[in-house]
Amino acid sequence: MAEIAPAESLDACLGGGERGASLPLRRLTAALGWIEACHGRRFEEALQSDYEGGEDPLLPPPRRRTMWPGTLARLKRQRAASGTKLFHPDAPLQSAFDAFDRNNRSSSPVDVSSFLAPDDEADDARLMRACLMLFQSGRVEEATRLVDDCGQPWRAASWTGGEPLSADGSGNPARTSWKRRCREVSRRMSRIANADASSAGDDDDAGTTRGLLSSLAYEAAILSLLSDDVDGALRNPAFRTWEDGVHAVLRSELGIIEDDVLRSHNGARVEACERGGGHFPYPGTEFGDGGEDGDMPRGNDGNLGAALRKLEASPIERIREEAGDPFRNGMTSFLVGQGALKEYIEECAALSLEAENEDEACFLRFITHLILYVDTVLPEFCARLALPSGPDAATDGIYSLRELLILKYVAYLSSRRDLWPHVALYTSLLSSDNVLDTYSSFLIRVHGDRERRMALKRARDLFPVGLDACILRNVVRGMVLRDERNFAREVGEPGAPAGIAPADARRMRSVRWLCYHPEHGPDALVCANMLLRRFLLSQAGEDADASDRDLHAPKVFVEEILPKDLIAVAVDQCRREGEEGAVPGPISPSLVQNLEAEFLSMRSYLEAHTKYVQFLDAIAKTSPCHKSSRLVDGSRPRHEVEIADKMERNAFRQKKMGLCKIIVEFASRASDALTAVVTFAGGWLVDVNSNLTDEEIDSEEAIARSEELEAIRSTFVPRAVLMLEEVLDKTAMWLEQIAYDTLAQFEGASKDMLLTLYGSFDETYRSNDDSTTDLLVTSRAAPGYWHKKALSLASVVANDANGLHETFDSREMEGFLKLMAEHAYKLNRCTNSQNFFDY
Repeated sequence: MAEIAPAESLDACLGGGERGASLPLRRLTAALGWIEACHGRRFEEALQSDYEGGEDPLLPPPRRRTMWPGTLARLKRQRAASGTKLFHPDAPLQSAFDAFDRNNRSSSPVDVSSFLAPDDEADDARLMRACLMLFQSGRVEEATRLVDDCGQPWRAASWTGGEPLSADGSGNPARTSWKRRCREVSRRMSRIANADASSAGDDDDAGTTRGLLSSLAYEAAILSLLSDDVDGALRNPAFRTWEDGVHAVLRSELGIIEDDVLRSHNGARVEACERGGGHFPYPGTEFGDGGEDGDMPRGNDGNLGAALRKLEASPIERIREEAGDPFRNGMTSFLVGQGALKEYIEECAALSLEAENEDEACFLRFITHLILYVDTVLPEFCARLALPSGPDAATDGIYSLRELLILKYVAYLSSRRDLWPHVALYTSLLSSDNVLDTYSSFLIRVHGDRERRMALKRARDLFPVGLDACILRNVVRGMVLRDERNFAREVGEPGAPAGIAPADARRMRSVRWLCYHPEHGPDALVCANMLLRRFLLSQAGEDADASDRDLHAPKVFVEEILPKDLIAVAVDQCRREGEEGAVPGPISPSLVQNLEAEFLSMRSYLEAHTKYVQFLDAIAKTSPCHKSSRLVDGSRPRHEVEIADKMERNAFRQKKMGLCKIIVEFASRASDALTAVVTFAGGWLVDVNSNLTDEEIDSEEAIARSEELEAIRSTFVPRAVLMLEEVLDKTAMWLEQIAYDTLAQFEGASKDMLLTLYGSFDETYRSNDDSTTDLLVTSRAAPGYWHKKALSLASVVANDANGLHETFDSREMEGFLKLMAEHAYKLNRCTNSQNFFDY
């Protein structure tokens, strides 16, 4: 090893050879490269500010292509007057040293720029500051070219004294002595720079800008970096930030390792010289290099944790403060190693999980992304992170620290409406069970249609196929079944439609979650039926008349909220079971057939109820009686009176016909709709298909559905029958009032008037027919027609195929039979022509 040059020996030991460097050395080199890149970005930003016309230029102006032009011009004038010789390039520095020594003795302020002209001092300070930034960026060659371009090539030569001797003769054979001298000079310069900064009133605020210090401060900083003097660097005011201190520490550690290698190599050469009896075959060997001198810097043997702790004791206040910053502590932990990183992440995670203040969201975001990064590159390391101790320790073995932090961060994102687009991304990083629960809890709070579409699209893009359907099942069922006693309108939630309770409006809109994609159609039908059953059950126990129960909420739900093709989409989707695009846990065709019948049953009842209410409103507002304005003036000729009476009878009959058309139309619509309910194919709310699996029959949801259907049938089937009977009975009574009013006002002529009226409502009637009795039953304007329809209800209720009589209790059945007996009596009375026309 002694026969190769120091530079080649250094390269072989520090990674240039085939074996490569050790892990601590590689970590140190990588850390130094990282901090140099940080400083490089800072230099480029400062340079860009120069191009944009910044107030504090980074580089000296173009006039600086010679060394100190103002000072040299002054000295030339002085030389012409006094014959003074030209000064040495170190004259400004020597002048500063002399002034400092004199002022220390007299305790006077220090003026380090007294030798140079003010413009030269400012230019020199900017030049040295730019060179320091280049040194910190690892761009030493650019720094030497810069000073050479500015007329100070001697500085470039002096800064290269740390290069080890190479085989071609380049480098410094007295490198150790050069570094010792640099340390001595930089420390003296730093003392002067500190005294100058104190006398100028320098404060912490100066470190927040690129405020210009004296040129000595920057030159001393450069020399301290070149000589690995980290203690001197941390006392220099030019090192203002934590990043400055880290670079000084890391560069010093690497420089000390290089010195150790070169010192060992030099020692081997000295031993070889001694073994040769004084013969010295290796030029450049440093004899008496002072390797054991106590002034030499001492490293920390690759322990970056111990090395970086020097920042906490820096005399520069800002460096001390930033050394305690949690984000910079995180960077430090990465530099030190896995042990420090583990301790740092666990401590920060515990603080973030306990924090309740949204002001801590920035740090929560940082630590969450940090652990995601670590989990990506070092999954085994991440698995070893311990959960925080305390009340949450019971979650150990259920959640990892990564899982807990993501859950906390997702909760924060969910609380910020502007951050909702990011919730799905971070939720997708959780385990499958947590994805289901967490995203379901989030979607319950999303109410706007645009935001719902966005959230669902993000879930479908990021989650496993079909998981979005499972989530929506949870969401909609939870919202439909939730008890909203303490309802509070949430951010972005639309107002409730007129006449709808806000809680009911929220339940209705929840089903829209399942209406955006066809594959969710069967679940939409399930949840729609679930909500309709809830609406009907909420009124099943009320004692009010059927007309008072307007069922407004379920009607709005069916007519305005649900898509018109809900059933078609659901049935078509179930037929595609097993095909591409089918969601997990598809509903069987047998079950969807039952769901279709259930929905149609409830919808038919709601439509019938609407027509029933409309009928009641029409019959209440339409009077069957009106007074005829008959001619009673006996002075008119008889034939004129007969003509006037005939015209009045026709006008009266036409008036009655118009009234009857109104009531008959409303009554027909209502009775047909209610008849469709009580004669619903297979029975109203009776499952039409029994080919269900055991799971579809015995599941908790299926049992609850069966019980709800039974409760609704037992209430609404008798109610529908009685509503139908009420429509038929009130229509017949109203038409009887038409007949009585006509008989009372026209007596003998009334029969022909009524028969003509009834005939106009019977398409089979002919005016020359003598079928008065039949017309009293077949005409829709005759009361008998409606009593006969009411009486036919008995056979409808008794029909086992409809299953209606099973829903009546004994009291209801007794009341129904009494009504049928009354209709039989009324039918007999209204179809007896002799009695009917004899008022």
